Amino acid sequence: MAGNAFVPCIGPSYYLPDRKSAVQRSVNLYLRQIEGLGEAHQVVLQSTDGLASLHDFGHTIRGSTVTADGREFIVAGSTLYEWVSGAAVSRGTISDGTSYVCMCAGEQQLVLVDGQNGYVLTLSNNVFGRITDPDWRGAISVTQVDGTFVFVPPNNQEQFYISAIDDATSLDALDFSSADAQPGSIVTSRELKQETYFFKPFSTEVWIYDGDSSFPLVRYNSTPIAVGAVGPRAIINAADTLIFVGCTTRGTGIVYMMVGHQPVRISTTAVETCLQAPGVDLTRCVLWVQQKAGAEFICVNAPGMSTSWCWDAASKEWHERGELVNGDWTPFRVDQVVSVGAVSHAFAGSVMYRMADDIYAIDSAPLVRSRVWPHLPNPSMEPVTIRGLELMCTTGYGGQVMLRISKDGGQTFGAWLLRSLGAIGRWMQRIRWMPLGGGRDMVFELRVTDPVPFTLTQATVDA
Repeated sequence: MAGNAFVPCIGPSYYLPDRKSAVQRSVNLYLRQIEGLGEAHQVVLQSTDGLASLHDFGHTIRGSTVTADGREFIVAGSTLYEWVSGAAVSRGTISDGTSYVCMCAGEQQLVLVDGQNGYVLTLSNNVFGRITDPDWRGAISVTQVDGTFVFVPPNNQEQFYISAIDDATSLDALDFSSADAQPGSIVTSRELKQETYFFKPFSTEVWIYDGDSSFPLVRYNSTPIAVGAVGPRAIINAADTLIFVGCTTRGTGIVYMMVGHQPVRISTTAVETCLQAPGVDLTRCVLWVQQKAGAEFICVNAPGMSTSWCWDAASKEWHERGELVNGDWTPFRVDQVVSVGAVSHAFAGSVMYRMADDIYAIDSAPLVRSRVWPHLPNPSMEPVTIRGLELMCTTGYGGQVMLRISKDGGQTFGAWLLRSLGAIGRWMQRIRWMPLGGGRDMVFELRVTDPVPFTLTQATVDA
């Protein structure tokens, strides 16, 4: 097949309702940059991580976190667990329920809040108890800045209050203030570089830590931010900044990254079309993050979405993650991820999973890797006959790759055509389909469902 033309098989997810405008998708495949000089391929599509079940807590997992010294904590049902040497060890009991539990670790304490109640685990001796100070007002979120815990009370308020330094159990009724530069109740708060961000529905306030003994936080007035957050779990610390799904008085469903104190759009029209689609509940939007070699993924999910959208802070490109159920995509089940060193644990429902790139399944279901290529270029707009197609990808681990073709711009596809990915050890297996017919607006889709490694490098066609 010498003299073949390269086709643009490597790319992100970017599809629109008008399929003639954009049709390409990368589901469970992400763009990996090859940083070594001299390699022929600078970008490839690599499989995302799969999931292997580690432990079923038997109750809904309500929160998870990792402390500065690498201790991993999980709240499931009414129990706070620590994951120690592959086992869940109970550290205390909280009020029962399924609502999200926000956790924040300081130097000496791990603090948990569930809306009405607050709890503290002393990290040095594992003593656990409820916050009983008479000035406790409940909290929907807790952050920590320079040893001071910052609480946002429930019941739609602009106020927040703080604890004594390094002691969340010690409160003073006078240690409160109001994030009231713009109207609206605080949705949640986050800490970044000794600054506390209070997110409201249509605005965000930044308070800086100045260490004043009377009240150590002061509003940063010079930079009003006219973008808020769609929900309490729609903000995450990632890529050394804050990333969030925003909301303004003009609209909603755009993903932003804070650059300084300026929200900068990082979502594409394709991502925003999915986030703003009818039936998507952004108030229950959840973000999670995973860092690994060469990438840092920030993934967005909300009820009503057909897949989860993930942004790689390294490549600045988006891909999708999903599970194929009865022929239809559903979102990737994960809604929380914590990492200790190079080990990532993911949580969904009542189950804790190991999430890694050497797992080629989603628990007992296949990890389906799918790549829909852009429209095959045809400047003359005349029908093109494809005499053959050759694929360069991972081979020698067994399994098969499937190809199907659309001749109407991605509206409908033909039958799947299967090829071997090579028997074990057959590293130089050639993967070819010939002949493939022709059409005016051809779109190709590749799919791998077998539990084998898969990285897509390039493709050529003989037309």
